[in-house]
Amino acid sequence: MPLQQPHPDSAVLDRLTAYLNTSTHASASDVVDLLTSLITDTGRPLLRHTFDIETEVVEDRHGIAAALIHIGSYTIRVAQPTDDHADIVVAITCEDRDDYGLAITVDGRPVLDAMPMTWTSSVPADLQLAPPAERRRTFSTPPR
Repeated sequence: MPLQQPHPDSAVLDRLTAYLNTSTHASASDVVDLLTSLITDTGRPLLRHTFDIETEVVEDRHGIAAALIHIGSYTIRVAQPTDDHADIVVAITCEDRDDYGLAITVDGRPVLDAMPMTWTSSVPADLQLAPPAERRRTFSTPPR
């Protein structure tokens, strides 16, 4: 019986407790199905990955403050530019150089859409700047 509106945690806990206290034997998959439906009914998102987020404020060599946000392999730097070419500068770097999971919006308007699953798929044809390269073949070194 799905909930009509997102409920507070106590309602979710009440449903879970009632289910677990029934006389029927619940399998592990039944419990996982119930937990998934309970989380869905609360309106909370189910995330594939969660990342630790750390923030700090630093100063550059001119004493101008910048905010740094570290999330997963990304570092986001927000600062005022030292020239007049923009109001703010947002610079994003990625340790593993895999920025295909990055999505950027400004006032709700997408500036960059994420391209998920790129480890198994290629860049869409309309976004390719050059023909796709052939996959490299890997050769194992013969034993000595």
